[in-house]
Amino acid sequence: MAPALKRRAKITRSLRDREERCVMPAVATMGANFEFASGIRTRRTPKCSADFRALAMICLGSPQSAPTPLEAEASQLRIVQLFRADFLRRYPDGIVISELEYMGRTTAAPNHPGPLVIPGKARLTTVLAALASDFRRWIGNRDYRKCDAMGISGDGVSAELLEVTTVDNAASATAQTISKLAILKETVNRIHNLAVDWRPTIWRPGPDQLFYNISQGNSRQFRYLCFQPTYRVEAPAGVILYEVHVVERPQVPVPIQIPQDASDRLRRAARANPPNEQMAESWARKFLSENPIVGTVLRGLAFVAGVIVLIGAIILIFDPIPGDEAAAAAAAMWLISLSLNQSSRQPPGVI
Repeated sequence: MAPALKRRAKITRSLRDREERCVMPAVATMGANFEFASGIRTRRTPKCSADFRALAMICLGSPQSAPTPLEAEASQLRIVQLFRADFLRRYPDGIVISELEYMGRTTAAPNHPGPLVIPGKARLTTVLAALASDFRRWIGNRDYRKCDAMGISGDGVSAELLEVTTVDNAASATAQTISKLAILKETVNRIHNLAVDWRPTIWRPGPDQLFYNISQGNSRQFRYLCFQPTYRVEAPAGVILYEVHVVERPQVPVPIQIPQDASDRLRRAARANPPNEQMAESWARKFLSENPIVGTVLRGLAFVAGVIVLIGAIILIFDPIPGDEAAAAAAAMWLISLSLNQSSRQPPGVI
């Protein structure tokens, strides 16, 4: 298996494992298993009743790290997953594909492309065949275009495109979307006598879909994807922006002083019942219900010192053993998120 396919398979397995452990939001079933001409079948997404907010995260305002290649792929797969659920809710007989899946492939175009075949759906299969034939630049050999996600309705009339990238690459993603739409409308539709309404999707991640944990179990860092930039910089339709946030135990004292009484209460609670990532929400809710004055203190300090500094200060108070930093960070972010949203009743993570 090629290295790119191995990486994609690894991330896909990771996403599936997270779903099966119920740490991701419930999403609609991703439709019927469509059959590729090559015999490959798309997966059904397991249903999951857990709320993704069990790993509450907060937008820290700017990226703390550039995404690694695996994290970039994870961001794409996460958005494809969420977009697929939304698109198939609106077009239950449709299909959502990524990159070169319209010809039954992933990232590398075959020498003799064959389209994805959907038994019993002639119109949809016709559109996929047109893509496999002419969705390309026509500059070099096998220069086929890829979309991070493409949804096509079952009747082959409506189709939506989606790109996922970082803020720094937003202009390029926008230009690519315009270019791809032009090829689809002016070349694919015209040559194959189609009437597909190709357009960029207006779908965006909802409040409870803005963050995704990508931390490794043995890491001292708590790393997660944040899709808040999509709203912060007003990304155009069809473009989802993300950044990587990193929270870790501070190596030096942080420039903030949490009042002694609040510090003592947090420390006693953490020692009596150490929080873990899966139970961070219930731990924080219980603590704040028993210590409402601490929530008031945290809310004020967040506005004065900033969220990321306050997270570091709380982690220092918890003083986690090596390897438990991610759990401490999750609990700290839940404490701050709940404290900031006590009056507004906004979903956690939305400040």
